[in-house]
Amino acid sequence: MLAFLAKITVKSGREDEFERTMRAVVPEVHAEPGNHAYIFHRSAENPRMFMFYEQYTDQAALYAHRTHLKELGVDLGSMLDGAIAREFYDLLA
Repeated sequence: MLAFLAKITVKSGREDEFERTMRAVVPEVHAEPGNHAYIFHRSAENPRMFMFYEQYTDQAALYAHRTHLKELGVDLGSMLDGAIAREFYDLLA
């Protein structure tokens, strides 16, 4: 099992667009083979900061997810203010 947090800072003025886009994507990601969790959060302290908690069966499922986002027309790069910070974790229990 592959588990990680993805922390994203969105360009000023693009917050609502990012939230709408990603809210619409969540059910699509839940239906992906190999996806076990895709939970979307917004910082209570910084409205430009968002976080995803994600779980995939393996690296292949994560790669398929990234491909699927592109197929859905999600252009994260245009909305981001900096790189996505990813923290990977080992699932223990």
